[in-house]
Amino acid sequence: PTLMLIPTAWLTPSKCLWPTTLAHSMVIALLSLSWLKNTMETGWSTLNPFMATDPLSTPLLVLTCWLLPLMILASQNHTATEPINRQRMYISLLTSLQIFLILAFGATEVIMFYVMFEATLIPTLIIITRWGNQTERLNAGIYFLFYTLAGSLPLLVALLLLQDHTGTLSLFTLPFSHPLHLSSNADKLWWAGCLLAFLVKMPLYGVHLWLPKAHVEAPVAGSMVL
Repeated sequence: PTLMLIPTAWLTPSKCLWPTTLAHSMVIALLSLSWLKNTMETGWSTLNPFMATDPLSTPLLVLTCWLLPLMILASQNHTATEPINRQRMYISLLTSLQIFLILAFGATEVIMFYVMFEATLIPTLIIITRWGNQTERLNAGIYFLFYTLAGSLPLLVALLLLQDHTGTLSLFTLPFSHPLHLSSNADKLWWAGCLLAFLVKMPLYGVHLWLPKAHVEAPVAGSMVL
């Protein structure tokens, strides 16, 4: 249903654009509540070979689905004076963010999670730099992009090393693979590489300088995503 939001945004008549997309996204948000009843104390609820939910990812997926109608509500007045095609593009970017986040939180392959995790940078960057409120938005977008990319590259190296060591990056089979003992300094560097991307996103003191700029310059929907 989320994928259908993009053609909905481009094919709906301009007068009905915001009510239609809001109603469509609200239906998706209500449907997402059905995931909550399937959570178990342990184990997965499999949707397909590449996507699954567990007690950790399900609340994040539901939150992602509820974020889109709230972003549409918050953005309607902000973009009302813009040409209709830019409004359609804005909604399409918000929808693509939801798609990438759903694929990231529901991924069962760690590399798929990494790719979707990083793919959210692109629409977020466009939203900040194009629809930001002040002249510093380009600097804020550059800070946001390079801090998060620099923090996530060690994670990519760590995942490739994990693939080489265990032979799998599937979350279904990783718990049964040969464990890492983290005894050497190289193993500790690997663990730090795994953490760094998330510490930058949190953000930890010292790697948080992108966040005040991005929050100040982003429109309301951009701040909600961040």
